[in-house]
Formats: sequence, structure tokens, C-alpha cells
Amino acid sequence: MKLPPLVYLLGLVSFLMDVASEMVYPLLPLFLAGLGATPTAIGLVEGVAEATASLFKVVGGRLSDRIGRRRPFLLLGYGLPALFRPILALAQSPWHVLLYRFLDRTGKGLRTAPRDALIAESVSQEALGRAYGLHRGLDTLGATLGPFLAFLLLPLLGVRGVFWLSALPALMAALILLFLRESPKPPRPLPPLRLSRMGRGYRRFLLVSGVFTLALSSNAFLLLRLKDLGLSEGQVTLAYTLYNLAYALLAYPFGSLADRVGLRRVVALGFGLYALVYLGFALAASAGLGVAFLLLYALYSAAFEGSSRAYLATLVPPEEKASAIGLYHTLMGLLLLPASLLFGLLWQALGARAAFLAGAGLALLALGLFLVDERRRPPYPEGGP
Repeated sequence: MKLPPLVYLLGLVSFLMDVASEMVYPLLPLFLAGLGATPTAIGLVEGVAEATASLFKVVGGRLSDRIGRRRPFLLLGYGLPALFRPILALAQSPWHVLLYRFLDRTGKGLRTAPRDALIAESVSQEALGRAYGLHRGLDTLGATLGPFLAFLLLPLLGVRGVFWLSALPALMAALILLFLRESPKPPRPLPPLRLSRMGRGYRRFLLVSGVFTLALSSNAFLLLRLKDLGLSEGQVTLAYTLYNLAYALLAYPFGSLADRVGLRRVVALGFGLYALVYLGFALAASAGLGVAFLLLYALYSAAFEGSSRAYLATLVPPEEKASAIGLYHTLMGLLLLPASLLFGLLWQALGARAAFLAGAGLALLALGLFLVDERRRPPYPEGGP
């Protein structure tokens, strides 16, 4: 069964936007420092940015369900980062960068749930894994290309030149959306957003994902561990590029596998792989083993990111699909802050091994909770396999 053109179009949009975003993201800490920002201020900028993205995901999903349309939120969500890129390129103080990051992450928050809902609505249940796998693969391919372009262009254009040029793929992403067509639903009032109406399967997955999110830490800790194991900064950058490339290439095959063997099985595989990776990082004694486990982490990302989104789409009520997806991403996003804080505190107090072992333990707990519910089926007709 072929995927509809809409899925490819949304994948291309995400590819271009990630090229634009990742051309900028690795340079921001150095740029902020050059503007006089302290480490605390840099942390504040990123903290505000990620919190903004998390909070607006439920807003975008809820409003999209209310008006019965997805396209306006995609245009706004992808257009804002492109239109406001000059704020970053012309920034003269850290608060200018903060303003840009706020607007950029507002756009990401507004577009995420409507986009994921639109993908789910455009394909049959049997193709959900491939649809989300293709989208995640193209998205991550953009995340691989972006830093590489920045690396090539930086000596020629300087930081501000790279910022200006990054507006081009962002604008292309927004313009492509003008070709997107959808069948709008009639606007309708929605009752207050309550978990009690979302169904047991959704609430259960929310709990499991919450436990698992506490095991998630910033990828920066994985790269820091590689440096501790003996890699140079350049080698760490190369290893991370290989991770992104492997993730991008494996995402669609794992999505196809999920459609064949069942979304739940691949989601469970993702939980298990994550626990194995963190156990490996805790026990690794050489840089080679560290790189091997980073590549295994790419396998986890490819298996879990797309299949978990597809599985979530089977658990939500059709009339509030974007709202439920947005609520999920908002809650998980808010949990990422204490997760990374906990990991950092454990590392500082007890060492890297204790921090990674704790992450592995939480991932195994999430897997156990998920498997306990194995024989229960979601309450909605489109429930996952």
C-alpha cells in the first residue's frame, strides 16, 4: 500500500525546517557567549525555549480540533521561525536571542499536534508505522544535514551569515505548505479537556510514557560520556553525525516493521533498546564501545520515535485527536526538565555510571508497566494492533 502524497509533503517540510533549525542550533551557545551571556543566561534561554514549545503543543492541538482544520496551524507554525529569523541574525544582546527562541518554539508547539493528527488522518491503520517512520526519517535527515552545512559555511559567511542563509530552507518549508490541501471539518465547540474522556488505553500509555520520560536525559550527556571515554571534540561531533544519519536511514524500515508485526511490539522493543543503551554507557570502558552504544541508540530512536507516535494515534478519540496528541507531547515535554536535572544531579553526586544505571532502571520499569497491559485493547475502533 502506497503512502499518500500528503505524507511525503509533510516529510519534505520537516526535512527543510530541520535543515534550517540545525544550521542555527549548534552555533547559538557560542553566539550568546559572544554577546556577553553568562552560562546561567544561556541555560535560561534554552529553558524558556523548550518550555514554550511544550506548552503550546496542547494549545495548537486544541484549537485545531475546535476549528476543524490543521493547515492554518502548520502555516503559522512553520512560517514564524522563517519570518522572524532576522531577529536572530541582527541580534545585539542576549534578550534578542531569547525573543527569537520564544517565537521559534511557539511555532514548533503550534504545529506539532496538528501535523501529527493530519498524518494519522491521511493513512489507514495498517500504514501508520510507515507514515510516521518516513516522516521521522526525513526530519532526522534534515537534522543531519543542517550542522554539516553550518560547518561548511561558517568559515565563508561567519555566524550571522549562516543565520541569514538558514532562513532560505525555512521559507521553502513554509511555501511548500501552500500546496497542502485538506478536507476541513465543521467548527464545533469542545468540552473541557479531561483525561477521563480520553479512554483507558490513552491514560495508561500516558503513565508509561511519563515513567519512561524520567529516564530520558539530554543527548548532551551521551556526548559528554563519549568525551570521558577518550574521544576528542571533533570525534564526538562525527559520532553524533553518524547517529543522526543511522537514525534517518532506519526510521522508515522500522515503521514498516511496526505495520507488519504490530505497533506495540516495536514500542516495547524501543523501551528495551533504550535500557540496553544506558546500561552499556554505564559499563563501557572504551571509546569504541561508547560509539557502538551510540549507534545502538540510533536503533532505539528509529524503532521508538515513529512507532510510539503511531501507537499514540490509535489510542485517542477521533473527535479530539489533535488535542490528545498535543496534551501528550506537552506533558512529556514538561517532564524532560526534571529528567535531565535528575540525571545531572546523579552524575555530579555519584558519577556517570550511577546516572546511566538509573536511566536504564526507569526504562525497564516503563517496559514492565507497558507489558503488564499487553492483552488490553484500546477502547476506540481504530485501536492499535
